[in-house]
Formats: sequence, C-alpha cells, structure tokens
Amino acid sequence: MAHPYYGNYKLRRGLRRSSWTLRARVATVALTLCLASVTGLEGDLRLVDNGYEGLVVAITDLTPQEHCNEVIHGLKNVLWELSSQMWSATEGRASLREVTVALPRAWRTDAITCTLLTPLTATSSPTEGHIRVTATHPVFGTRPWTQQTQGCGRQGDFIQLGGDLLRAAGNDSYAHAARMLLTEWAKFRWGVFDERGHTNDPLYPPTFRDPNTHQWAATGCADGAVKGSTCDPSQPGCSFSPEPYNNNHLSSSLLAFPELPTVRLFCNDKTHNRVAPNKHNSLCGGRSAWEIIQQTADFAGGRNSASNGSRGLEPILRFVQQASPRYVFVIEDTATMNLQRRWEFLRKAMRRVVVYDVPDGAHVGVVIFNSVARTVAPLSYIESEDSDMRQRVGSSLPRNPSPVPESHKCILCGLQEAGRVLDYGKKANGATLILITTGSSPTPQREIDEIISLAEQWHLKIEVVLYPLTERRGAAATSHGLESVVEATRGSIFTVMDEGVGNDSKVKMMMALMDALMAAVQQNAPSSAPGSPVLVHSAAYPGGIASMSAGAFALDDSLGPNARFSVYYYDLNHVGNAIQLTAPNGDKIASVNVQEEDGDVNMIFVSLEKAERGLWTYSVENRADSHQGLYVQVTAKRNSSQGVQVRLWTSSGSRPINSSDPSSPVVIYVEVKAGVAPIMDARVVATLQRLGTNATGSNYPPIFLDLWDNGIGDPDITKGDGVYSRYLPPLPGNPGRYLLSADVDYNSGLAVVAKGPPTRHHKSPSSHLPHYYQHSYDSWNTDQTCCGYALPHVHTRRAPPFLRHVTWGVLEVMSPTPFRDTAPPSRILDLRVEVNDTVHEITLRWTAPGDDWDVDRADHYEAVVAPFWKEARAFQGDRLTGLPQPLPAGTLHTTNLHFIRYEELWYVTVRAVDEAGNIGGVGNIAPLWVPRPPTTYEITTRTQPALTTSGNYTMPSELGSGRPVGMTELQLEDVAVILGSIGGFLVVVAVLVSYCYCHTTKRRKQQREKDAEAVQGGGVGGSVMVKSGSVCGEDGGGSHESLDSVVKETQETARDGRPLSPVQSWGATTLLQEHERRLSVHSGAAEDGVVAYQVDGGAPLHAPFPDVTVTDYRPVSGSGGDPPVYVPCPHEEAPCHCAVPGPDYTSYAAAWDEPLTGHLLSRARTAAPTPAPHQPHLPQADRKRRNVTQV
Repeated sequence: MAHPYYGNYKLRRGLRRSSWTLRARVATVALTLCLASVTGLEGDLRLVDNGYEGLVVAITDLTPQEHCNEVIHGLKNVLWELSSQMWSATEGRASLREVTVALPRAWRTDAITCTLLTPLTATSSPTEGHIRVTATHPVFGTRPWTQQTQGCGRQGDFIQLGGDLLRAAGNDSYAHAARMLLTEWAKFRWGVFDERGHTNDPLYPPTFRDPNTHQWAATGCADGAVKGSTCDPSQPGCSFSPEPYNNNHLSSSLLAFPELPTVRLFCNDKTHNRVAPNKHNSLCGGRSAWEIIQQTADFAGGRNSASNGSRGLEPILRFVQQASPRYVFVIEDTATMNLQRRWEFLRKAMRRVVVYDVPDGAHVGVVIFNSVARTVAPLSYIESEDSDMRQRVGSSLPRNPSPVPESHKCILCGLQEAGRVLDYGKKANGATLILITTGSSPTPQREIDEIISLAEQWHLKIEVVLYPLTERRGAAATSHGLESVVEATRGSIFTVMDEGVGNDSKVKMMMALMDALMAAVQQNAPSSAPGSPVLVHSAAYPGGIASMSAGAFALDDSLGPNARFSVYYYDLNHVGNAIQLTAPNGDKIASVNVQEEDGDVNMIFVSLEKAERGLWTYSVENRADSHQGLYVQVTAKRNSSQGVQVRLWTSSGSRPINSSDPSSPVVIYVEVKAGVAPIMDARVVATLQRLGTNATGSNYPPIFLDLWDNGIGDPDITKGDGVYSRYLPPLPGNPGRYLLSADVDYNSGLAVVAKGPPTRHHKSPSSHLPHYYQHSYDSWNTDQTCCGYALPHVHTRRAPPFLRHVTWGVLEVMSPTPFRDTAPPSRILDLRVEVNDTVHEITLRWTAPGDDWDVDRADHYEAVVAPFWKEARAFQGDRLTGLPQPLPAGTLHTTNLHFIRYEELWYVTVRAVDEAGNIGGVGNIAPLWVPRPPTTYEITTRTQPALTTSGNYTMPSELGSGRPVGMTELQLEDVAVILGSIGGFLVVVAVLVSYCYCHTTKRRKQQREKDAEAVQGGGVGGSVMVKSGSVCGEDGGGSHESLDSVVKETQETARDGRPLSPVQSWGATTLLQEHERRLSVHSGAAEDGVVAYQVDGGAPLHAPFPDVTVTDYRPVSGSGGDPPVYVPCPHEEAPCHCAVPGPDYTSYAAAWDEPLTGHLLSRARTAAPTPAPHQPHLPQADRKRRNVTQV
C-alpha cells in the first residue's frame, strides 16, 4: 500500500487512452502536467476555493542526502500542521491543498537513506521554490525567515528554513515549527511585517512608553497584557521576553509573539496597537495586519470568504526531482536576416552560447521558422564541456537565411514545432523557449492568444530576443505585441538594436546578441547550481586610436578551476599581437602560443586552467577602426552552491513602464550572497543604457545608479540582508528601450560576508544571538522573529576579491516623461530620536530622501510635533522651522532640538518637499519623551512646546528664528553646571599649589638643620661630616659607600657666614700632602701576620681632606711587606673587614677609565687581596705628575 503522503500522484487512465491529434495532445499534456510537473512561482501560486495550489517547496543540494527520510517526514508533518493553523488564523478562509516538493538533483531516491514508497513519476526543471529548505542561516539558524524586498501588502521573495528544523521529533516541535512558518507565510504571501521590537534596534526597540500610563510596555500587538520584564531601551542590552507560561490568556498576535503556544491569530482593528514603534506600523502606516491581509488579492472583493465546512485540511504532497534545464531556440529565418551581417552574427552568437555558455547536463534543441517551421537540431543532451554535441548543435543553423519575406513569418508555427521537439510536452516540464525574432512588425492578437495558451498548457517559459530592432528616428515605435507573452510566462525581453553602417554591421550588435542569449540561459538555470555560466567581467574598448586597452578582473573560490579570457573583434587584424595577463602573484602570461582563435565566433581567447584566485590585470593591443572596437569578456562556471551569487530584477517585472504615473514607481534590486549568507558593503552599480542612437547618430550616454543596502525602509526594507535597491531614476527623452545591467564587486576590500551560526565555543545563543533557534522548548521564549531595521550579524569575514556582471533585460518605457515633475521624494522611515538627559537636548537623525524618490536632493523639509499619534500621522500639530537644508539622497542628517516640556509624551515626524512642490509621504512617527531635570523650578506653561531646532552649523534659539544662543538664554541648571565646574577646578589647583609649597619648604628646613648639626659635632680639630657613613664591609652590616670621606673645615667661613670646605680654603700643596698621607699604609703587628689600621676611639680618622677622585694612580707599598687587612670597627661587636687598597692594584694601567670611588666599591665586596712582591717608593717626579681633581 502506498504511503499516503509520499509520491501521491493520481494519473487518470483517460489521459493515456486519448487520441494523439494536436488538439487532443495539447489537452492531454495539459492535464498530465497539472499533476506531474512543477509550475512557476508567483504566477501559479493561487488561492482557489479556500485552498492554496501551486505551492513549491524546493529542497536544495545543501541538505545532505542522509537526512532525506527525516526531512521529508518532518516536512509532511509541519505542512499538515501549517494548513490547520492557517485555517484557524484566517477564520476558515485559507489552507494548503496541493504542495509540490522538488528534491535535489543529486539525491538518489533509491538509496536506503531516501526511500520513497512510490517512485517518482515526473521531473522538473531547476526551481528556487516559494519555500526553500537549505543550510542554516548565519543569523536565523534553522528557524524560518522571509526575505521581503517590497512594501506593505506586496508579496515577498521567498521563505527559507534549515533542514535541521524538520528533523526535530515530537508533536510539540512540529506545532511550534508550523506556528513560526505561519508567521513567515503571512509576511511572504500577504506583505505584513514584524510587530515586535528588537534588542539594540534604533528604530524598533523592544519596549516603548505606553501613551496612557507613560510606563514601559512591550513593543508588540496583543489582545491582552503581555507579562514579561520590561526595561529602558536606551540602556545597552535591554530586551523583552514574554513569560512562556504566564501568558495563556493571549491569542494574538502571530506577528509579535509566535513562540507563545496559545497565540494563533493576527491583530485586527480592535486589538491592534498602532502606536507601538514596530516595523509593521512604520511600513503600513499603523494599519492592522488583518486589515492588510483582507485587502490582498486572495481576499479582496469578497474572494475566498469564511467557510464553515469541515473538509480535510491535509495537503496533497507531490514529489518530483529537479532535472537539468531544457532550452529550445526558436529562430526567425526570413529575408530580413539577409541584410548586412545579421545572419552571420546570429550564427556566431548561437555557436558561442551553445559551445561555451550552456551548462553541462542541459538539453538543447534548435528550431527555425518563416512561414513554416522545421527542426535543425533535435533535443540533445550536452554531457560535458568537451562534448562533440556542443559543436553539432552550435553549428546547426544554415549558412544562408531563406528568402521568405518577414511579413509571412509564423511565430506560432515555431512554437508548435518546439512542442514537437519536447515530445508534445512530455519533456517540457518547465522548459525554456528562447524566441529570436525581429519584432519590427506587430504579431496578430489571435496568434498571441494561442501562443499564451500553449505556453500555459506546456508550462513553458518564453524569453524573447528582438534581433535586430530597427528604430526609425522621428517615427513612432512599432509594438511587436510580445509583451503579453512574456508577462504571461514570466519571461524577459532582450532587445538588440540595429547597428548597421551601410551594407555592414558593427561588432557591437554581435556582442549585444551574445550577451542577450547568455542572459536568457543564465536566468533559467539557478544561480547557485554548479556548472551555471558566470560572466565575471565585460568591457568595451572603442577603436580609432592605436593603444593598449587595459583592465582588471577577479576570480574567487565560487568559480570553477578554469576560466576563459576572450577578446572579440570585427576583423582579426584589429587585435594586435600583444595580449598580456598578469596573475595575482605577479606572473605574466604574454606568449602568443597560449592564445587560441575561434573564427566562427570572432574570438581570440586564453584558457586559464587552474587559474589563481585573486585580482588579475590585462592589456590588449587595440587596432580597431573608429566605427568598430574590441570587447573583452571573462567567463567561468560555478563550482559550488556556497559561492558568490548575484541576481538582478525589478519590481515591474517585464511590464512596460509608465513614467508619467507616480503611483507605480519602479525599484531595481540586486541580491548579492555567498550561499545563504548575505554579502554586505559591496559595490553595486546598475547601468541603464538606452538603445539606439540620438539625433546626431551617436549612442546615448549610459545612466549609472549606485544601489544601497541601508534599511531606510523606502525602498530598502532591511539592512544587511544582501539585497541592494534604488528607485528607477527619471529617464529623459521620448519613450524608448533601456538595457538594464549591473556590476558587482568587493568594493576594494570593504565587502564582508556574514558568518554563523555560532558554535558551542561561543556563549549560548539566547545571550547574544536573539534570532538563533534551538530545539529545546525552554529556549523558545528567547526567540525573536525576522526582521528589524537590520539583520544583527554577530560575526563577519572579509569577502574575497570578486567581480560579476549581470544583465536583466530591456525596460520598455511606453509613455514620455511628463513636462511637469510629478515624482515626490521618498518617505523618511528611519527617523530616530535620541535624548541627552544631561543637557536636555534631543537629537533627530534620518537619511535624506531625494528630489524624485531617492534620486538627487529635496528642496526642503517639513516637520511637526504633536501630543497624539493620530495628529502626527495626519501631519497636524506644531510645525518646526529652522530645519536644515536637505543633503543629497542617502546622506545621514543630524539635527538638535531643545525641548523643555518634561515628562510628556510627544510624537515627531518629518517629510520632504521637492522643488516642484511634490510632498513626500508621511514616514515613521518617533515618540519624544524628555525626563525632568534633577533640580526643579517654576516652568511657565506655553500654548505650544518650547522647542528649537539647530541645523548643521547654527542653532536657532526660538521657534522659527535663526540667531545664535546667548548667555541670557541659558537655563538655571546649565549655569549651575558651568559655575560648579569652574569652582571645582580652581579648588583643585589651589590644593596642589599649597601642597607643593609646604613640601618644598619643609625639605629645605630639614636640610639646614642637618647641616648645622654636622658643623657643631666636629670635635677638637674641627667638625667633620662623613658622607659615606660607616666604612665597614658587607659582613659588618655597614654601607658600601666609597672610602673617600668628605670632610669640611668649619673654622673658615664664606661671606654669608657658611663654613668653607677644604677645597675652597686649602692650597694645592696642602691638598696633595693630605691626600698622600691619607693613602699611606703603616705596618704593625697583628694576628696572623696581617697589617691592621689602628682607629683611635673618639678622635677623627685623619685630618680633614677634600672629596677627590684619583684618575692617574699607581699604588705604593707600605713600610712592610705584609698586605693590609680589615679590622673591626669600633662601634661593631663582630669584626668586619674594611676595604683597604692593597698591592694588587699594580695590575691596573696607569690611565683609568673609571673613578677610584667606583673601583673601590667593587673591590670592597671581594675577599682580602693576596700578598704581592715588594715595590719601591715612587720618585718625587712621579708624584708630581698625579692629577688630583675635585669630585
């Protein structure tokens, strides 16, 4: 018996027994594909009779195959629970009826780890899916989250969740996962946003002041009081977590508290809190979530009203496996292709895209049509890059076009022949038809309707390439009528303008066709799929001047090991011999031997096998003519699903643009990610190139637009999500066609990649990563939902050097730009209020809008402050004047306000006005609360708040005035603070000065007292002061000072009464005699045969002598031959050896490099010197040569 949830395909027998006429075939294939194929995304997801059909869940190849059974089992239970909870939350209006699950191409469904009880009966083309089961996100981990890039009430991009979430066991886990998934479904399908606050979020704090009680309350929406700890959000780390077991009385809202098990509804008009500063209120203007949901296409106009039926809510799951992409080229073959070099360029472009660009494993077929259609290349499998089938299919076009007039072409015939190539839909399964036609004449509406019908029946996606489109200057543009085909099949239009010169054509036209075909192939192969083509670098270098054309490109790890550097030309002689490549390590590749030629595509290329990762440079010798040029491209193929991915799209899709309607502005989006991790701070530049030539025959100048990921809300919804956006700028001139492309790079090393989720070596996720999901039920109350003002990235890494060039297609501007400016500035949705409690100043911060949406700069600002939220929302209240002049769009404004209405809740909002008087919409409304200062005083109540504003350079002091603040306008507390600071400073200075004076005076007094005591205690021969203290050695505990004692004579005095030292009073002869006597050694009897110094107790050691340093000393022997020894000092009980110079000094040279004092200090620590031979006395002449200097 088949499993009730796996492979539940119910094929009707009548389908197999039908006759195979064309009409019957079409009907049969249509019914079969409705049951066994993956349909498109946004267009096919629909709510029919209260049940969603066409939902696609794609499991990516980042989910390991060994988790197959667990993931599928968990997915079945979660989707069943999701359908039941959706039915309850919408009061019987919506549930899941049919879900298609696309398994990865690499999974083997016959393996033990992935056993489907019913074999797969269908395959599908690669699809991204509405819900994506993939790797863990660096911020949200495995919990579901929604990427929302458009505004309120608009469908999001996708829902993503980690495969490990589905592997959790237990009904509680499934119910909780389904409740979180329902919250994200509401954001994805109905365009509502988060209703709770986020920790450290400057726009959406976790708590706010309740306007009724003025107390802190949780930011959110609920049908009762939410119990939990509140705090001041201005304090670091302030967060709010509802108590999981004390809020059982709550039933709403899923957008605020989905972690609470009793919450199952959305807030309606009765329970909605429009004052809470959350993302939903900011972007939806304070309207409730249920109000927004009821206004969507699913329920507007009474559609899918509440049902009381009790039908089964269990969805039918159909499992398919993603297959390789299928392309069928349907090419017009009429006489118009025979003009100039159109057909030749078409053959070269076809060969280039099939031989070099189509991913490995794809199926490719070629059909040509005029009045009839025929197949020139059946659907063929392209096995590898070196497959011979690439050459056969790429060269399948005939050498010459047919002579059939263009007016006889039959596009429907070509489409029907493509159906035969796809075996009448059996091999379609979402195949891509690339239609190449001139588009110079309108297609009959009957034929258009039949094409759309066949495409819908076979689930085909049609990409249209208009080649070449001739523009007649001054004539109205001819409508080709294929816009509706592209819109119905969710395709794109690429236009190649006629670049003919007489009977010749510019090589620019061939390059434009190659780029269009490559872009069509890229858009129908997942950007993350390995083997997908990647255009790394593209540059055009005009001819006319012989020069070296130089540039640079980067290769990163997400690309395959091989790359191709190509130079395209009109004539081979236009390329010189010098082509030089420089690798990141400095190695140069300049040999002609490494260059290869492919004349069938006008290309010279260099194959970079196992190319080094990093930044490369190149130079090419350019010899092209003035009306031609050289084109350089670097291409590679993806290596893995984790590398750099770039996607470009617009909010208008393939619909024509009405530039005169300000109610439907167009937004350009570029997604830059590394796997699932967003890349931040990248350089993203969109290019709008108008096709054709101007009145002088020259090309139109391109329009460059820097895209931002700043999270200001209009248009960029969330900062740090890797999605860069801007409004389409004004397009001057008449209606025309603009080729939209984008260049993305690593911003000179500033780009970073989000890392995560955190490992077990970090703190617990709940303590520092509020968005990380854990399977423990106890940790669910710490979860927060996506997303606040910005994604809170905990860790990042520097992005490697990378470059990408992507082409979206052609924007068709159908109406001229109005004579009067009708585009208003964008809304200010990031207004922030910061209060400085010390000086009672309020700082307002916001990002400047532009003149037309977010382009250029506005003319002036308007701002109001109101005591009630409703008044501020209606832009009523007290107007603020003196606001700063607008800065260029995207610049941060900072303005200070002085507000003296304390402990009152006010609301502030700002909007911009352009030069034409167009007023921007009302943005977010920021609450204003100023606490009362510590000191109280009488306040005069005014009819309007005493509020002043200051711009970037001046501070107007009164409402509407522009004069600077004076001293008389200072508040009492300000004066007290200033005077207190000055007084405290003076007191500190005075204390320091007094301390220094007293300390210095005391030290001088103590010094004079010591000098006086030394003079009075000298004895009979005069007073002596010994500087060195004791002359004892180390054993006696004495000091190790120099043996040269300083002795001062006190009998002679100076003029001021102070005693003179011997140096000042003695003559030179006296000084020399005293010095010789001091150093003489007298022998005497001693124990052990040593000579001892005899010290007279109570008498001075010797007569006074001055401080000296001997610099030229030769020792003399004593009266005896025995060496001197140390004797006990008179004031010590134990003997100590005094340091006395002995005969061992004879080993020193006559000229010493150090003073005697230092030498004796070192000798004093040694043992007693050994005896030396007797030396005679020095002659008198040697004594006179002694140099005696004062120390």
